[in-house]
Amino acid sequence: MDRGKVTAAAPLYLPEPVAAPSIEQLYSRLGMYWQALGVSDPQRVAQLSETTLQRAAAMPVMPNMDPMAQAIVAAGAVLDERLAQVLGVPEPSRALTAARAALLSGAVPDWPEALFGSVAETGPALDALRAALAEPTPEAVPHSMPTQRIESFSPLGPLRRIWLGKHQQDGGSSVAR
Repeated sequence: MDRGKVTAAAPLYLPEPVAAPSIEQLYSRLGMYWQALGVSDPQRVAQLSETTLQRAAAMPVMPNMDPMAQAIVAAGAVLDERLAQVLGVPEPSRALTAARAALLSGAVPDWPEALFGSVAETGPALDALRAALAEPTPEAVPHSMPTQRIESFSPLGPLRRIWLGKHQQDGGSSVAR
């Protein structure tokens, strides 16, 4: 038998191979992504797209991950890094998560100026961002909870309890009298 002519089907559990888009395609898609987030200045969009592409290139390659998805992850990292820098919060923190939520919720319509603008532009926008921050929930504290019996609802439940009550009073005898 000629094994050269026999081909095995690709396993169903593996994703389809991802065709790598060109840098220009990634750059234009990232530009649209930043515009969808609210960045309207074309120069700022170009600068953020370039920074995002550099960050995505520096990230470890994840097999079977779409390059655009990896670029979106890098865009989130760029946004988080700048937010942490401007607000003075540690980067992986609950305060940063609350700041990102306030920023992307539309509470600060001119957020690109607050994060990427000059010092004179950032004042009022940063104050609005700080005012929109939700208080993060407190850390989880373990509590002991007494065990409780769970009783499912049954239309025969009251009859069963009466029957069990009578038989427990009779000393547990299951013989009918």
